[in-house]
Amino acid sequence: LARRLYRLADAHDELEAMTQNLSITNLRFVPLDLSTDDAAQTDYLNELNTALLERLQKSGEAFVSNAIIASRYTLRACVVNFRTTTADIDALPDIIVRIGRAIDAERRPAANR
Repeated sequence: LARRLYRLADAHDELEAMTQNLSITNLRFVPLDLSTDDAAQTDYLNELNTALLERLQKSGEAFVSNAIIASRYTLRACVVNFRTTTADIDALPDIIVRIGRAIDAERRPAANR
C-alpha cells in the first residue's frame, strides 16, 4: 500500500513523491506553478505543507504525520492499520491536493504568484 501511494504521488502533477521504505511514504504538495528548486519557494512550500498537515488531521479524512527530508517538510504516511484498503490509499492524493489548493489560495505571498 505504501508503494502504491508512492506511485500515485509520483504520477500526480501536484505531488512530489520523496521516499518510500517499508510501510512509509513521504510526499509533499507542490502547486503546478511553483518550482521546487527556488529557495524562497522551498520556504513557502514548507509552510504550505505544514498547514496542509494540520488541516488534514483536523478534517478527520486521513491521518499522516510529517518528516523533514533534505530541508523539505513532507507528509509522512505510515500504513500500519490492517484495515487500510487500496481505496483508502487511492483517495489520499486527491484529498491532499484539494486541501493543499485551498490553503495555497488563502496563503500564497504575492511574490510567489
